[in-house]
Amino acid sequence: MSMPKPNEINQLIGQFLDLHEVWEDDHERFDWNKLSALAVAGATAYNEGNGPSFQILAIDGMHHDEFHARFLTASLEAGFDPFHLVPSSSGRGVATVFGHESLAEAAGKNTWSAQMLTAIQNLGRRRFDTEFDPSTYSAGELAQALQLFRDTLPTDVLEKRQSVAMA
Repeated sequence: MSMPKPNEINQLIGQFLDLHEVWEDDHERFDWNKLSALAVAGATAYNEGNGPSFQILAIDGMHHDEFHARFLTASLEAGFDPFHLVPSSSGRGVATVFGHESLAEAAGKNTWSAQMLTAIQNLGRRRFDTEFDPSTYSAGELAQALQLFRDTLPTDVLEKRQSVAMA
């Protein structure tokens, strides 16, 4: 699979911003199918090695509203994996494709952000608890992943997996 180039990510961001403006102008008549189509287009656009992911640019640091919450839901339904790790821009280590810390912080102040955090936590519970496959990670990889995702994993799941990673 070829990863999108930076200009393709810029095009996705431009479409996202255009749709958000249309939504702000007329909530009632907004065509949610257009947002869903954009979420599908960007669901696997992790942009490895070409800059930050589309999802970070679209969601991280924004004042979340219904538009952002529905975009995240559509992205998750389209296969976006917020727990995917990519090589960092320095080439040393890995980076997240989603702003976990930023979302957790926003959730304390914004009900839409809190709803989005719940969706990520539900996915995190499945990934790292109910459907967890220990052979997926070495102890070091698991410890690193837990550190990067600590802000959006449910506390009980984080503690359970940390004990496994330290064993």
